[in-house]
Amino acid sequence: MQVDKEAFEYAISKIDDGNIFEIFGIDFLVAVMSYTFIPVGRTKDKGIDGFQHIYTRNDSHKHIFQLSTELDHVGKIYGTIKKLNENSIEFDRLVYVTNRKINNAESFIDKVFEKTKIPLAIYDIRWFSTHSNQSEQTIKAYQIFVDTYLHEYSKPGRYQTVANLDTDSRLYVFLGQQFDSKRDDLKLDDLLADTLILYALEGTDPDKKNLKSDVQIKDSIKKYLKFDPQLLDSKISERLIALSTKPRKIKYHTKEQGYCLPYETRVEIAERNLKDEALFYNFYSQTQETIIKYFSDVDVKVKDVEALITKVFNTIFLKQGLEFSNFVLMGDSHSVIEQNLNDVINLAVDESSVILTNKEKVKTALHLAIRDIVYNGTIEQRKFLKSLSNSYLMMFLLQWEPKLSTYFQTLASHLKVFVDNSIIIPALSEFFLDEGNRRHWNLLTGAKKAGISMFINETLLSELESHLKMVRNKYYISFYQMEDFYLNDEFELLFIDEILIRAYFYAKKKGQVKTFDKFIDSFVDPELKTVKEELIIYLKEMFGITFISNEMWDIKVNEEEKLKLAEVLSYKKDNNIKAENDAEMILTVYFLRNKYGETSDSGIFGYKTWWLSKDTSTYRAVCECFGADKYPVSCYIRPDFIYNYIALKPTSEEVNNAYNEIFPTMLGVNLSYHMPKEVSEAVQEKIKEYHLKPPVRVRQTLRILADRLKSDPSLKNRHSVELFLDNILSKLKDVV
Repeated sequence: MQVDKEAFEYAISKIDDGNIFEIFGIDFLVAVMSYTFIPVGRTKDKGIDGFQHIYTRNDSHKHIFQLSTELDHVGKIYGTIKKLNENSIEFDRLVYVTNRKINNAESFIDKVFEKTKIPLAIYDIRWFSTHSNQSEQTIKAYQIFVDTYLHEYSKPGRYQTVANLDTDSRLYVFLGQQFDSKRDDLKLDDLLADTLILYALEGTDPDKKNLKSDVQIKDSIKKYLKFDPQLLDSKISERLIALSTKPRKIKYHTKEQGYCLPYETRVEIAERNLKDEALFYNFYSQTQETIIKYFSDVDVKVKDVEALITKVFNTIFLKQGLEFSNFVLMGDSHSVIEQNLNDVINLAVDESSVILTNKEKVKTALHLAIRDIVYNGTIEQRKFLKSLSNSYLMMFLLQWEPKLSTYFQTLASHLKVFVDNSIIIPALSEFFLDEGNRRHWNLLTGAKKAGISMFINETLLSELESHLKMVRNKYYISFYQMEDFYLNDEFELLFIDEILIRAYFYAKKKGQVKTFDKFIDSFVDPELKTVKEELIIYLKEMFGITFISNEMWDIKVNEEEKLKLAEVLSYKKDNNIKAENDAEMILTVYFLRNKYGETSDSGIFGYKTWWLSKDTSTYRAVCECFGADKYPVSCYIRPDFIYNYIALKPTSEEVNNAYNEIFPTMLGVNLSYHMPKEVSEAVQEKIKEYHLKPPVRVRQTLRILADRLKSDPSLKNRHSVELFLDNILSKLKDVV
């Protein structure tokens, strides 16, 4: 199979991580040149790995290969030649390998030879493209890169990004932490909500009539974070009540219907903010002083050093925040910091406003300066970095992290999900509710936006048709003559079993709809004569749920297995037709997994084909019927998984914007105050565990954890997808 050269060049050009390019570049060089390559030994110039991403051919140590993703190829090449000479490494030829396009390469090669007498060759992205289809080995090297590092997700539209998900500790630590029983005790959602509420209420004063409502507090938080933390909305409302009851941390004024900080808290926060401002100022002034000293050593000047400091530390937390935070807080991850710091600084400088001719000197000086600050920093510098590291860990464990966002967005684009009526019917019932109360509706629209492929087949569509007809008949038989009774008694209204009828009465009570047929007309013609055809169109348009028939995908379930499973299910469901339908759906998922080789796929995202349903307990019948070995992983993907980890989580772009606001800023310091020490200790243990595992075991573990996260009902740290009206009923029962 030939490689499309245009797609090849685009994919390779997306690499901005030096380690990823090194892995791909060496594999590709070996495929093209049939040599093996040996890394050049490290230098000892104050800890800087001057020969990072530099190799020699195994048959000739005098042929040096420099792999680089940097923009300033001129400074990089001259800098490499200088370091090789300073360290007395003899070489006859330098080959500069890059995924950038270098114009006027021939004239530059001549200039380098005139100046240094060193023969130079340049393999830029055009060289890679030329050799992309040279052999099976070059094609394989590219395919391995695509399968391992090139991740596609919906932005909207299809979007590719390059990331080392399985060779980075972040994903392993995060997925492992989801199953840590201690995590529930930390109540991170409470801690974060409390911090954000107090931050949003700064400046409030009842004497000046300066109060904030629930909605205003949430709006302020959205502005700080640069995205809408939808999953925190209910938590913020809950914590507002908790914080305003004894012992009070905030006050609620009933008449004005607004919140404010008590006098004592305002004084305490004002004093703390003064200390934080002093800390912030000292960090920047001391760091600027250190950096300028190293700039003078290499005879370079930068106009806006403060902006460069912000860019560098922002990039550090963006690209290696977990290991860096672990190093700052626990003194661990030293080797990882040393290995990656150079690439992180290179990227920060390449994206900064530093002029191109100064970039190489600035990178060298910055590397020395940042190492000095990290290892030998002042009390203020260490305290500031510890505050940011604690804030990072809080955001990390709440999935507000760039690498985690990339993972879950990519995972979403891999999923192929059959949507059960236990999700669709509640979603339809939420049509007239406020957007924030549409839990099932938001689950489906969020899944669509995230790029999850969702389907409904003939079995599920027939069930939905039957349900709508049953509900309509039931309304006219049992409720049509009783409307006033239910409209005048909200408590009785909420006890109606059929959620579509209950939703109709609730909408009519609020003046949103006049008749039941008008309610049904929001989705399909109320006569229900062509309901299947209308549902196919409606579900596709509203939620992106596509109808497929068994013939379209050539689905052929084992009839003997189907009868056997249906018999077991009939004892649990007391409905032979439902039992047969469920058996059909379950075996359809397993058939498709087998057909598309999902069991043998060694990728870290786990199984792709699932059944999205609330009736996940039925999987026990599968194990009872066939044993635990035949179908060891459930066919059900839990709705709360999609809701919590994909549909309502910020995108990569939103997270990146949030990081720009938080690292390194005063908000970043504020978020750190309530972070328990146990968090960093738990994270440290998981990082150690990750580094002790061989790569193949890491990938296996990630796959297992991914599938468990999708399907395990025992997870307690997720918000369940419940109906808003059920929540109201529960609260009314508590009052009664």
